[in-house]
Amino acid sequence: MRGERWWRSPRSGPGLWLLGAVVMAGCAAPMLAKEKHDWMLERYQYWKPSISFYAPVAKAAYRDSVKPPPGFSPPTVIDVPRPGKDPSTAYIFRTDDAQRKHFIGIEGTRDAGGLRLDAEAVLHANPTLMISVHPGFDADARAVYGDIQARNLLKPGYSVGLTGHSLGGAAAVVLAMYLDHDNIVVDEVVTFGQPRVTDHAGLMAFNRVMERTVRVVACDDVIPFVPPIGYEHGGAVLLLLDPARFEFASQDIDRPFAVALRNDFKNTPFHGHRMDTYLDRLEKPRTDPWLYTNRDAKYCSGL
Repeated sequence: MRGERWWRSPRSGPGLWLLGAVVMAGCAAPMLAKEKHDWMLERYQYWKPSISFYAPVAKAAYRDSVKPPPGFSPPTVIDVPRPGKDPSTAYIFRTDDAQRKHFIGIEGTRDAGGLRLDAEAVLHANPTLMISVHPGFDADARAVYGDIQARNLLKPGYSVGLTGHSLGGAAAVVLAMYLDHDNIVVDEVVTFGQPRVTDHAGLMAFNRVMERTVRVVACDDVIPFVPPIGYEHGGAVLLLLDPARFEFASQDIDRPFAVALRNDFKNTPFHGHRMDTYLDRLEKPRTDPWLYTNRDAKYCSGL
């Protein structure tokens, strides 16, 4: 082999050859086998219609949105029993009788108080779900579920699809757990820039929900890193890299926090986390699967 002869040139002893091999192994991009390449493309194409449908719903769930998507109610603002300057959230709702399905979008983080809620790191035991969950996200999920039940919006035999951005995505996951607990079928949960909501045991207890969840994550979004201790992400993940690259994985992707932090604050603070940024990036074709790892953190420039 040509490369092997180069590394074994007479002027390089076995020690130098070994050192060079180690350096090259550490710097080389991870190889993407054809089977993995094709699987990523297939999974992306499978989820793309749902992601395209739910992205504007997640945006419209914010109470200051101009107009909800067709068939959705305007945002319903409700109080949430938790500390904070403005302890409230909002959600939008749609019933499709032809599909026998409900759609729910939950409002995400609106201010610095919401960001502090995202990062609050103390799990608490939930006696209903019998798992440990983030208390703030749980409070939002229970408030939305309680309001929906009080208004008799859920029809017997109808399934549910849920979405949300940031805090709203986290609340959507927890709400999906409540629905699953109450034997209401959850078809899918699609979130954008979602923080973590529970631990490994919680994910295993609601594996049926996790199997129907996909998280859309920008490679320069720092919010999915929080809370940092004791929590774990579940569901599949679509990682948005510089167009047209992407990675699709069945579990969380190991990515460098420093790169995400640097690029998220390159221009506007939390640029990579904003829902408008997600909407813009999702408009761009994704045709090039890529393995994005801590060892080879390429193609995340914050575009």
